Amino acid sequence: MQEQQKVVFLDLKAQFADIQEQVIEGIQEVCQNAEFVLGSTLKQFEQNFSNFLFGYVKNEPEQTIQKALELRLRTMYQSSHCVGVGNGTDALEIALRVLDLPPKSEILVPANAYFACVEAIVNANLVPVIVDCDEDGIFKPNDSMISKNTRAILAVHLYGTILDLVAFEAFAKKHQLKLIEDCAQAHGGIDSQNRRVGSVGDIACFSFYPCKNLGAYGDGGAIVSKDLALVKKVREFANHGQEICQEQWIKNHHIMLGRNSRLDAIQAVILNIKLTSLDTHNAYRAMCAREYYNSLKNLSFIKLPNVFAPSVWHLFVIQCQNKAESRRDELLHFLQEKGIECGVHYPCALSDMEVLKTHPDIRILPTPNASHRARNIISLPIGEHLNMEHIDYIAAVFKEFEKNL
Repeated sequence: MQEQQKVVFLDLKAQFADIQEQVIEGIQEVCQNAEFVLGSTLKQFEQNFSNFLFGYVKNEPEQTIQKALELRLRTMYQSSHCVGVGNGTDALEIALRVLDLPPKSEILVPANAYFACVEAIVNANLVPVIVDCDEDGIFKPNDSMISKNTRAILAVHLYGTILDLVAFEAFAKKHQLKLIEDCAQAHGGIDSQNRRVGSVGDIACFSFYPCKNLGAYGDGGAIVSKDLALVKKVREFANHGQEICQEQWIKNHHIMLGRNSRLDAIQAVILNIKLTSLDTHNAYRAMCAREYYNSLKNLSFIKLPNVFAPSVWHLFVIQCQNKAESRRDELLHFLQEKGIECGVHYPCALSDMEVLKTHPDIRILPTPNASHRARNIISLPIGEHLNMEHIDYIAAVFKEFEKNL
């Protein structure tokens, strides 16, 4: 057995050390300008993030005149499709509210997603319908989930794995649903049609919580949409319902009951800095995922995620199976004893939480796959801080555990 190492799950200190000078300089500039809320720094980030998502150009020549024209229009059109808000949960709730769905409309949400998904739906006076994922944890909608009250579907790109958005688009069109993308774990992801996640659905939400692939140094979020009229409505709703005209706020002229949820300038400047390296960091995560696969693929007691699927690898989640079935906590403890920090995302399916099971405005369909996975999954360390020696060590620890099964 190799000498014991310490492998942290996430290393934000090391990440900061790489960009420390830029961050301090950027924050100093914000403070000197005293432009802390709704200023030029936020506007710059919103435009940059909008261009990143909606101006993405594939490196290969386009095959049709229509696609070439679409790309040309994206390049020419600089209006921002992005609104920075206070956090990812606010982003979800505001997105749901501005869609103007009838009260108590049903929203499909996968049972293996984070609690905030259901929380936002209920707080928007809508009804979550918690549905199952496949055995591998991927959310695939089907007609049996639909009722006469279904009005939208929440496509959660869980762990950074990019959903089949072509299938979601077709499903939403078939049932006349709004398609909402939850991109809180999928910053920079690209689908099978070479589109950035967030640019496909009717509206999309991002979280910039510090642990995300694109993370701030505090809370933060964003809402994006290809529909600029909807973006304007989001912008007004998130600033107390005040009207904006020709990019100028009409102060104290409130045209709707909104709320106060704004991404502050200090977080915006940090996100602007980190956005420039997002694709590079995502590529490194993908390399780590492939190395995990090569190192662990012969172990029969764990099931690995599909490393050939499009993903930005926010998390690398394995599932205990065969001899390790229902021994997740034992494995987790063994890894921690060996100095390997791990997590569980998430230890309880939404369908099994008492606070949701007993809520009168939540509908739950059978979710055997999500419930089973929640008892057997472990998130391994992944990120820019990880090196190949770390992965070799983690693989050796797994092989040591296998001997005791």
